[in-house]
Formats: sequence, structure tokens, C-alpha cells
Amino acid sequence: MNAPSPDPTALSTAQAQSRIRPEIVGLVCVLLAQFLFGTTFAFNKFVINQNVDPMLLGFNRMTIVTLCLLPFYRRCKGNTRWSRKDWRRVFYIGAFAQTTAIILEYVGTKYTTASNASLIISTEAIFSVFLCVLILKERLRLPSIIGGLLTIIGMLFVLLDDIRHVELHGGTGFYGDLLVLSSVVCWGLYTVGSKQVLNHSNAIYTLFFVSVFTNLSLGVVNLARGTLFQIVEISPIAWLATLFLGVFCSCLGHVLYYLALRRLPASIVALTLTLLPLFGVGVSMVVLGETLTLVQLAGAAIIIAGVGYAVWPRKDQTSIAEDAFVGT
Repeated sequence: MNAPSPDPTALSTAQAQSRIRPEIVGLVCVLLAQFLFGTTFAFNKFVINQNVDPMLLGFNRMTIVTLCLLPFYRRCKGNTRWSRKDWRRVFYIGAFAQTTAIILEYVGTKYTTASNASLIISTEAIFSVFLCVLILKERLRLPSIIGGLLTIIGMLFVLLDDIRHVELHGGTGFYGDLLVLSSVVCWGLYTVGSKQVLNHSNAIYTLFFVSVFTNLSLGVVNLARGTLFQIVEISPIAWLATLFLGVFCSCLGHVLYYLALRRLPASIVALTLTLLPLFGVGVSMVVLGETLTLVQLAGAAIIIAGVGYAVWPRKDQTSIAEDAFVGT
């Protein structure tokens, strides 16, 4: 007796489900990653408000990140071989680009709001595109130009209140905004340098050594400033928030982001960059009780529109998500 032939409808349904499941997993991963990245700004501000030195916070967080990445590094260390040029580049990315970015962003966060910091940092993807054009000689596309102009206009709206009362000395909101804005350039350099290594290297392997060099540099900075020994004075609640930043916002966030890139088109992952300022502002309102003026809300909308337009999927265009190496 002949065996019954398989039902074509059942087969097509099973095949469709097998395709859908990875996409659903990828979508969940990238949404969780962007949410965790968005919470960074509010929790950075929260820890700093607990009388923790911003640069010490950076060192503590990167120490946790490095320890969390160690098991992942051990799993992939045999699959990557770097030249001396690669090692020099990774050292530069960690010891200079990311270290400077963290110092500027965290010190700036001390003086500005977490909402402002999240909106300013969300423009990093656009800055990275222009730096890729300048440094890597990539072609500048019209959507990037239009998106960049929109984000600049949006930033001016966001910073308008601080600009009205402009005072450049330390302690003012505008001073903090300028520091965070300066960090965006450093994060862009971090992304460009990382892209050059990631073209032929494992992402987790690269991230681990970038974290090691960043951690060592921040340790030296804190030791020279005399703030390293303030670790013993940090309150338990500040340590819990720092642990959350290191384990979840940095380590888990990056793992989820790269899992999403393996399961989704990079163009779809890039579109979720528009959620970063929404999560950043939303969490800042809930955790810190911050508010935005109508002008700042308009600026936030323009920034989101600018980033969204720049990363919108187009034919024959490399997605920003493929180039980006998310900062911590």
C-alpha cells in the first residue's frame, strides 16, 4: 500500500513558519536592544545624581562590561587573527575614541538632562555616515544629506532653551549639551574605526578588546585624578544601577543587537534606530521625572524623522546598521 503523499498546504505552512520564527526572534531582539540602549541615559544620570563621579561611573561600567564579555570572547577567540595594524586600530578605538566619548558624554550628562543627552546621542548614526565619507571615502548619498540637515535642525530645537540662557562656563545646561555633542563626534570615530576592523573580524572578539583598552584607559584617568578610590564610597543603589548599565544596557544590549543583525535585514535593524530617542526620553520621564517643552518635542520629532529618512531601506544602498558599531 502506497504511503500518503504529503499535503502541499501543510508543507507550505511549515516552511512559512520556519521563515517567520527567526524574523520574530530578530525583531524581539532588536526592540529589546534599542530599549536597553535607550535606558542608558536615564540610569547614567541617576547614578551621577548619587554623587558618583562621571568618569568613575565610566570605569565601573566598562569593568562590568569587560567581565560580562569574557565568556563570549573565550568561545570565539580561536576564530580570529589580527595583524599589528588591526591591534593598533583596536587600541586607538578603545583607548582614545571610546574613552574620550565616554568622558565627554558622562560629564556632559552631569550638567544637562538625560532627555537632552539621549536626543543628541541619537544623531550619532548621521555623524558616522559623514565621517565614513571623509575618512573611508565612501559615497555621500542624498538621503544622508537630507537626514543630516533634519537632525541638525532638530538638535537646535532641542537645545533652544539652553541656548537662550547661554553661558559656556562649567555647570550650565548648555555646557553639558556641548560636551554630549562633542562625544557624538568621538562615537562616530569609534564607529568608523570599528567598521574597518569588523570587515574581517568577529564582532564580539572586537568588542571585548575595545572594552579592555577602554577600561584600562579610564582606570588610568581615574587613578591620575584621585577618583579611583571613591569606589568604596558608592552607595548600594548606585552600584545596582551601575550593574544594570553594564550587564543589561551594554553587554546584553550588544548581544541582542548582533543576534538581530543575523536574523533580520540590516535595513530593518537600522530603522529601529529611530526608537532610541523615544525610549531615551520616555525612560527619563519615568525614572527621573523629566519633562520636555513643546519646542523640544518638535525637535525630537524632527530628529527621529531625519534619522528615519537617512536609514530608510533603498535599493543598492548599504544600511547604516551594517556600518554601525553601537557605543556603550
